[in-house]
Amino acid sequence: MAMTVKRRRDDNFPRVVVHKMADIRGGVSVDTKELGGDVLLEGTPLSAPVNGVCHAVKIARVVGDVGATEKSVKIAKGHNFRVDDVVMVDEAKVATKISKIDAEAKDYDTITIKAAVGELKAGAILVEAKEESENASELKYKPVAIAGQNVVIEPKSNLIVDAWVIAVTTGHALPTCIRKSLTCVVNY
Repeated sequence: MAMTVKRRRDDNFPRVVVHKMADIRGGVSVDTKELGGDVLLEGTPLSAPVNGVCHAVKIARVVGDVGATEKSVKIAKGHNFRVDDVVMVDEAKVATKISKIDAEAKDYDTITIKAAVGELKAGAILVEAKEESENASELKYKPVAIAGQNVVIEPKSNLIVDAWVIAVTTGHALPTCIRKSLTCVVNY
């Protein structure tokens, strides 16, 4: 049986974890069927295992100001959103489906959403919601840990990643609805 070793540098992806203190021993398996993109980024929130498999809590940083009625949002590259995912800014606010993702630009992707989510400033965070709603949205998965490194997503397979429950991060995009579940992940 032949063994293949693939080397890859992840210099193109942000490093957010500064100190790792306590992890889920042996790492976790993350379902890739619902992930868009090529890489699960370091610091991605992860859910508790369901039947032995964790789910990524998808997040994306808004890179341009958005008007209150706009349905086109520019988000930073490296997100894991796909068409038909539901996004929100925070719980108890509007949650709406992504109808289109345009990845042509070099520095950002433009998503088109079904309904406006309100006025957003550059740096705001979009999070995956459970279902569409006008004012009572909630997270699709409750996070319990963060991914400890960047991992390339292999289609039609699960990926294994170290999951940190106590860690220190820097410059990490974590909105309030995620931070309240990850109380032992300190961001400065």
